[in-house]
Amino acid sequence: MEISTQKSSSFRRWLGLSLLLLLTTGCTQLQFFKQLSNANLTIAVTESADGVYEIIGKTDMPEGSEVAVAAVRYLNPGDRSAQDPDPKLTYSILDYKLLQVEKGKWQTTLKLWQAAADGRFQEVWQQDQTQLGLSLKPEKEVVFLATLAPPGQVDQLQNLEQQLAKHKLKLDNGLIRTTANGQQYVQVGQTRKIPLPTGNTTPPTLGSEEINGGWGNRFLLPLEPQNPYKLKRPETRKTNAPAKPEDFLQ
Repeated sequence: MEISTQKSSSFRRWLGLSLLLLLTTGCTQLQFFKQLSNANLTIAVTESADGVYEIIGKTDMPEGSEVAVAAVRYLNPGDRSAQDPDPKLTYSILDYKLLQVEKGKWQTTLKLWQAAADGRFQEVWQQDQTQLGLSLKPEKEVVFLATLAPPGQVDQLQNLEQQLAKHKLKLDNGLIRTTANGQQYVQVGQTRKIPLPTGNTTPPTLGSEEINGGWGNRFLLPLEPQNPYKLKRPETRKTNAPAKPEDFLQ
């Protein structure tokens, strides 16, 4: 009984100490996070020409952080019913760039239009739609996204948070996105109402990699380079090799 009492008393002391440490640690972490300010991450989109947009971002993220910038248009199946509860949206990446944070900012240009084979301006999904015979109905808006710590890179977000904490900064919960698999990443975006391309230009010249599945025109033989030297046949035979029997008159 005495041993049991001693064990019980020791357990209560251990439990009390554990709770005290847990509460103390929790308070310390809470105070620590209260002292952190939200890291800045913004995106600004400006049209600089037809189908061309200037993307500028400002951030407190560490120098050299990689930013993936993309312009995305969501698409609906063209033959779906208006009462379909699951429209199965897909999307097309119109253009994208990989950048690095330099002195608290990043900047790039995205081109949403491409010239089709006949010279018409189109978005990339329109060309694929024609080639594959798809029926797609585009949304009226284009979403411009800037993504840091993309999902799939292990501990990327955790490393980013640790670097920010050194500068008394933390990620705003509104910037953190979670995939269906539970992976988290940082993303900010801006939506702009952008109509589909119009007009046309000079049809682009197709390279060999765009013809015949990348094989080019196989019936065309490549020209051999010209010999830079002019060769003359000698007027008389010049050799010091021994004469062969067939060289003599029979």
